[in-house]
Amino acid sequence: MAVPLLLNAASSERRAAIRERLQRTGRAQVVDVLTAPSADALFELARAADYNVVTRRGTGHVDLPSAWLASLEPNQKRGLGEAIQKSAATDFQYLYDNYPVFDLVQDGRADARWRDLAAFLNGEDFLDLMRDLTGEQRIAMADMQVTRYRPGHFLTEHDDYAEGKNRYYAYVLNLTPGWRVDWGGLLAFHGEDGNVSEAFTPRFNTLNLLRVPTPHSVTQVALSAGGDRISITGWLRGR
Repeated sequence: MAVPLLLNAASSERRAAIRERLQRTGRAQVVDVLTAPSADALFELARAADYNVVTRRGTGHVDLPSAWLASLEPNQKRGLGEAIQKSAATDFQYLYDNYPVFDLVQDGRADARWRDLAAFLNGEDFLDLMRDLTGEQRIAMADMQVTRYRPGHFLTEHDDYAEGKNRYYAYVLNLTPGWRVDWGGLLAFHGEDGNVSEAFTPRFNTLNLLRVPTPHSVTQVALSAGGDRISITGWLRGR
């Protein structure tokens, strides 16, 4: 990556406010977490990623390579989309684009730009900030993927818990400039009363943090959305 990834300095007062909110609600936003040149460069990198489409079939995760999707006839694509939407009515389901940075780095198949991102998110500057804000000193690593939600994409209710993964907090680093609330793609937190207790807009260069487990979803991106919802997402984990 030509531009180095750098954190913006955060005052002790700002850190204290975020820390208090996380302890009280289990969720918070860190606005302008990166320097402006870093955020712009990361957005350009993420926008050009070679995405697959991901969803669920039955009870398992499915990767749908872009080349395979391009080979389908229009009626086949329509049938696939209808099946995914139908299953979302009753089951945990999702539909979005994914570039699996962490897996590619682990397998030795990521290029230098993505290795730099993984090194930044696992560097002491970032992890120290996360431990300070969350109060969770067991955080030892961050995994990551790039996600792109295009019109019609969504993620239904879940809480991010996974046996043996040692996930303490989830994070979402939002990268799309100028996102509007009415474009959808909101990170929605579900209350016990069946209402949305709060929702975060994917504001550019804002890091969303949420404690695991926390029931939440990503609302469907509107067909009228003027852009794609692009983020770096993952979990702050123990070893």
